[in-house]
Amino acid sequence: MAIYSFELDAYGNLANLGHTLREFGQKLKHIDAQTAGSMPLDLDEVHGVIVSGGGASSGASTPAIEAFVREAVKAEIPVLAIGAGSRLVARALGGEVGSCTERGVVKVSLGAGREEPLFAGQRWWGEQVVWNDECVTKLPEGGRGLASTPGAKFAAWCLGPWVVGVDWHFQSDAAGLAEATKSTGGVTPVLSAEIQRLGRLFAERVSLVFMPVDRMSAGRAKDVRH
Repeated sequence: MAIYSFELDAYGNLANLGHTLREFGQKLKHIDAQTAGSMPLDLDEVHGVIVSGGGASSGASTPAIEAFVREAVKAEIPVLAIGAGSRLVARALGGEVGSCTERGVVKVSLGAGREEPLFAGQRWWGEQVVWNDECVTKLPEGGRGLASTPGAKFAAWCLGPWVVGVDWHFQSDAAGLAEATKSTGGVTPVLSAEIQRLGRLFAERVSLVFMPVDRMSAGRAKDVRH
């Protein structure tokens, strides 16, 4: 079994997140979000789902990805949504997305996320990098806001124990952070290093708490027949 990763665009590169997950023994399978033929036929080998990207969350393959996300949530498979992926997943599950522009380094306030194990060790107030042309304006039914930025009330959110959405690109490496902030003044080496440190910590929590490796070898109900 593997974590299936849908990268919506260049800003969706898993970078440090991918490296950390592999270090923890996770298997990752990249799905070309622009090629319908690469979509998984079922969920039998899916241990987790990651949807990531920057800018807009709509494209030719969006309906297929949204349908896949809904099936994964029904099957109680963890879904981690980053950047544009957060908006795509929110919309797929009944939330609403509206226009907003928030790019470069922004202030992040961790609200209810302070109490979430996945966010353990993250700063309650800090700076992160975003690349948003839209924001989640209404959460799916039952969703909870976890963090905010000046332009986004729901910069991080969750739905039950299976879905987490995060606007900022915690997965990025130094090159990705520099590229994402190039048009807004860049990011200092000190802040880049801090974002990457917090990103690796978050990635470790993803592997330990949200998509633990032992789920990959756990029996599934359909595997046993009496």
